[in-house]
Amino acid sequence: MTNTAPQLDSNIDELRDTYREKRIFGICDSLAAHDHAITNVVIAPAKPDGTPDWDSADPANLEPLPADEWPSDHAVAARACVLVDRIDGCSPDTSMLIYLREDGQPNVEQIDGPEMDANIAVGIICRDIGARPPAPREPNNIVKSFYQMLHHKAVDAGRSAANDNVPGASKKPRERFTVDWFGDIEEDQSKEEILKGVFGVDEFTMISGKPGSGKSVIATDLACHIAAGMEWHGRPVKQGLVIYIAAERKALTKRRMMAFRKYHGVDDIPLVVLGGMMDLTSGVADANAIIATVKAAEGVCGYPCRWIIVDTLTRTFGPGDQNASKDMTKFVRACDHIRESVEGTHLTVIHHTGWTGERGKGAIDLDGAVDASFLVKKEAGGYLLECDGTNDGDEGVITRFRMEGVQVGEKDGQPTMAPVAVPTDGKTAGEHLVAKLEGHAAEALDVLRKLYDGDVAVPQGQWRHGFYGEYPDVEENTLKTRFRRAKEKLIGTGLVAETEAGFIVP
Repeated sequence: MTNTAPQLDSNIDELRDTYREKRIFGICDSLAAHDHAITNVVIAPAKPDGTPDWDSADPANLEPLPADEWPSDHAVAARACVLVDRIDGCSPDTSMLIYLREDGQPNVEQIDGPEMDANIAVGIICRDIGARPPAPREPNNIVKSFYQMLHHKAVDAGRSAANDNVPGASKKPRERFTVDWFGDIEEDQSKEEILKGVFGVDEFTMISGKPGSGKSVIATDLACHIAAGMEWHGRPVKQGLVIYIAAERKALTKRRMMAFRKYHGVDDIPLVVLGGMMDLTSGVADANAIIATVKAAEGVCGYPCRWIIVDTLTRTFGPGDQNASKDMTKFVRACDHIRESVEGTHLTVIHHTGWTGERGKGAIDLDGAVDASFLVKKEAGGYLLECDGTNDGDEGVITRFRMEGVQVGEKDGQPTMAPVAVPTDGKTAGEHLVAKLEGHAAEALDVLRKLYDGDVAVPQGQWRHGFYGEYPDVEENTLKTRFRRAKEKLIGTGLVAETEAGFIVP
C-alpha cells in the first residue's frame, strides 16, 4: 500500500493534464475557427507555492507556450490558458484570459482594455466556444463524470474523499421552481406596459405578415418611438433602450431609421441595430451573446432595455425545421431565456405568414407561447396593424398607416429613399374625396353607385333619370344644369369615368 498513493497521484495528474490539454486547445481552436479574435495558448504567472496566479495575469507577464507543445511539468500545465486579443467590436487594447477552474469549466476574465468591452467580449467568446457566460454554477455531466472518475480511483486505492473535494458539494443547489403562496401575492398586480394596451413588460409577442406587407417598417417605427419616448399613434410609451436584431436586411433597417431621424427631427436615442448570423435553435450560445450585448449597451446608454426585436424568425432559426414542434420549442426557449435574463424587457419576433396571410408559418408552438400576436396587412387605404389574439391587451385594429418616402442619401445623382410610417384613418384618396363632396355631386355619385353593378357601364340617360328622381319638385331646366355640373366635377376628380358604353365608378 505504501507505493500505491504516489502512483495514484501520478495517474490523477496525467488525467488532469490530458483533460486540460484537450479543453485548452479545443477552446483556442474553436475561437480561431470563428475568426472573431486572435487567440494563443500561454502560461500564466505562478504564486510562490507554484499554483496559478490568475489575479495578477496581464498581457505583459504571460509567457508563450514552450516549444508550442503542452508542458510535461504538471505545475506548468496547470497554468496554461488562452489569451484572446483583437476581438470584434472591442478596443484594440482589450485582452481576455480563459482558464479552467477547479471544476473544469472555463472562466473568462478581462485583463486589459476598457471595462465597457467586457460584456461584448464575453458574449462573443462564450458564443464561439459554445459555453454559457462564466458564472458559479453546478458542473455539467461531462465534468462531473471526470471528477467522479478521479474520486473512484482515489477510493479504490484506500483513500477516503472529504466532502469539500467533491465539486459543488458545498454549494447550495439552485431552486428549480419559484413558489408564491396565495396569501403572499401583493395586492397591487397592475400590468406594466411599454406601449399602452399593446406591449407589456416581461412579455413575448409576434408580428407576422406576408412579404412586402410593411411588418418591418411598422416595427422600426415602433422601435424608434419607444427609444425616443415619443407617443406612438396616440398611445403613451415607456422610454428605454431598444435592441433591434436585424438578422434580415440590416442595411435597409438602418436606412429606415435614418428616414425616421430626418422626418421626426430626432438625433441621439437609445437604440441599437444588431446584425450578424444568429442561431437560436442549436443551443443558447448566441442567446447568451445577445444577452451580454444588451447588458453592455445598457451600461453605455444608461437606459434599461425595454424592447428586443428579432427580425426575422427565419433568419435566426439556424438549421432547425420551422415545421417541427421540437425545433420551434427550442426557438421559444431561447427567446424566453433572453427575455428572462434581461429584467423588465419585452421581446417581439417578426415572422413571415404563408401566402394566405392568416398566421405565422411553421409549427403552432410559437402561437401558443406568445402573449399576443399581431398581423400587418395591406388594404386599399394603405396598411394596418391588428392584434388577432392577446391574453389581456387590446384586440382588433391597433393602427392604420401609410408609407412616405424620405431621402436618406444620393448615389450617381439618384436619390436613395427609405419609408417612414405615417398614421392614417384607413381611407383611400377616393374616399377622402367622397367625404369632401357636398350637395348635388354627392347625390349624383350615390345614384350612380346604386345603378353600377361593377361590370356594365351605366348609360347617361339612366343615370340622369335617377338623379332627377331625387328632386321631384325641381324644374327640369334647373336639374339639367345641376346634373351637368355634378357629372363634370365627378369626372374631374376621378371618382367617375366615362366610357363608350356609359359611366363607371373606378
